[in-house]
Amino acid sequence: MKTKTTTLFSTSTLALCAALIFTANSNAAPKDTLDAADVKFVKTESAAGSAVVKLAELGVQKAERADVKAFAEMLVKDHTQANKELGALATEKGVEVSAVMDPKHADTFQKLEKATKADFDKEFLADIISGHKKCVSNFEDAAKDAKNSDVKMWAEKMLPTLKAHLAQAKELAGK
Repeated sequence: MKTKTTTLFSTSTLALCAALIFTANSNAAPKDTLDAADVKFVKTESAAGSAVVKLAELGVQKAERADVKAFAEMLVKDHTQANKELGALATEKGVEVSAVMDPKHADTFQKLEKATKADFDKEFLADIISGHKKCVSNFEDAAKDAKNSDVKMWAEKMLPTLKAHLAQAKELAGK
């Protein structure tokens, strides 16, 4: 009889604990998951944003022209802020982004790192123009097609800044 009572008590206790765990989890805010396209956008633009900061930091160090150096400083500031915002959004949505520079961006960095002072400004601006063209296109697509409203709003918010960077890079390259 004592064994039966102990078993019944243990089973009841386990059932109560399980019920409490499930109740606690069901009251937690559900994680807002992203579809595959939105995840790809977040990951791609996180990597690109981090790369722009690294390239721009190199531009601050190596740029020959004062206007290119000032542009690089602005890129560092703007993209650092954007990366913080995107990182927070990624965390909120449960998307893991890499802190490691991808090979494509690493190759660009190494190429610029080896560029002579005379060639650096021209090559730096060409890479920034190329990258920002792709970036603007990706952001326009996300602003139009993202399924998640937070991703869509962030893309819309960032577009004017990215377009301004592209226009300024083109203007500087034309000098």
